[in-house]
Amino acid sequence: MRWRHLLISIMIIPYLITYTVIAIYFIDLFSEIHWFIDLIFYIIFGFLWILPSIPFVNWLANKEN
Repeated sequence: MRWRHLLISIMIIPYLITYTVIAIYFIDLFSEIHWFIDLIFYIIFGFLWILPSIPFVNWLANKEN
């Protein structure tokens, strides 16, 4: 069962790097228009990475025992 943890650990690194590059691109595109827009973008992109991760965590949890 440990191979699943290793697989997710290896797969999450390129995912997070790609997500970070895309988030920085969009934040840079709309930054400095207004401070409130910046705040909204940082909040959205701060939590948005969690949604695609939920199926992987559920997959790990369901196969645990």
